[in-house]
Amino acid sequence: MSLQEQLMDEMKTAMKAKDLVRLNIIRLIRSEVKNFEIDHGLADDPTVEKLIKKMLNQQLDALEDFKKAGREDLINEAEAEIKVLKSYLPEQVSDQELEKFIQEFVNKSDLKDFGPLMGKITKELAAKADGSRVATMLKKVLAN
Repeated sequence: MSLQEQLMDEMKTAMKAKDLVRLNIIRLIRSEVKNFEIDHGLADDPTVEKLIKKMLNQQLDALEDFKKAGREDLINEAEAEIKVLKSYLPEQVSDQELEKFIQEFVNKSDLKDFGPLMGKITKELAAKADGSRVATMLKKVLAN
């Protein structure tokens, strides 16, 4: 089942359960996907994951702002939305697994420069690790 089909099924379930947070997030995701498809054509699962990741980053930024402003009501709402968004993304690899993967990748690769390595590693990991985590870990591995 594709991610878009999963979203449709879960939207129906959220409607029946009257889970407004999940329902609203699913509607936002579907809206983002529809806008992408209008501009670029059909969206496959990796594209939908990128859109969800973008939405997650926006919510995380908003959460930081809400914490600075001391808005408990908005903090709780943002945390609930973040939890729903994360449920549609692949499981993130742990720091140990990430370091091991990067170490093995660097050892078997001819590349030794940060830029080309970063590009290939992020393409290989796809949505399993955040780019900033990959960059930090790659710098650490290259320094050793």
